[in-house]
Amino acid sequence: MMKQILNELKEMRTDVDEIKQGQNRLEAGQEKLQKNLIENLGLYTDKIVDHFDNKTDALNKRVYEVETEIERLKKQYT
Repeated sequence: MMKQILNELKEMRTDVDEIKQGQNRLEAGQEKLQKNLIENLGLYTDKIVDHFDNKTDALNKRVYEVETEIERLKKQYT
């Protein structure tokens, strides 16, 4: 009877150790996932900002060209 209880305790200890190891793996995986998510979100945000910067630059050039043409026309007809 005592031997059976000791065997069961040993099995429970093994099970608890396996659960702890699994928990450690899960925590490590979650930490890695969080880091990857933050990194990828930062890269994606940078791409969005670059896209809008490029669009803004293109629009500014077009506005400048229109303003230049307006000034040229104003001088021509005044």
